[in-house]
Amino acid sequence: MSACKDQGAATAGAATDTLFAATLPDLKGTPQPLAQWRGKPMLVNFWATWCAPCVKEMPDLDALDREFPGVTFVGIGVDSPENMREFVQKVPVGYTLLEARAQGLDLMRGLGSSTGGLPFTAVIGRDGRIIRAVAGQISPDNLRPSLAQAAR
Repeated sequence: MSACKDQGAATAGAATDTLFAATLPDLKGTPQPLAQWRGKPMLVNFWATWCAPCVKEMPDLDALDREFPGVTFVGIGVDSPENMREFVQKVPVGYTLLEARAQGLDLMRGLGSSTGGLPFTAVIGRDGRIIRAVAGQISPDNLRPSLAQAAR
């Protein structure tokens, strides 16, 4: 069981406005506006290839992505696209990965990350409100209720 710090939930969708205003490239270099997922339940995970807890939780996130098909999973890499492409050759995931480099830290803070540390995960409801934010490695069992709530 991993230790994680629950950052609580935001009371207004304003916390996600900056996230949905961003456009980030996917691993093929194609710009992806995050606004395409506004109004849909979503899990956003900030990670990097050099972050051991990030790497360790990715198979769990991939399994949760398959378990909750009604929730869009997006991994935002605070890393170079080259490192990320090389990484997914070894540890493939089925959900969307986007590259943010340092901009990812600002996006994390906008979602409530007080430390700016990785990994950081936010579950966002259809209404744009943050249902749950977790600083540190996720625990699948602890995250399931929030994902189920988002999927409703």
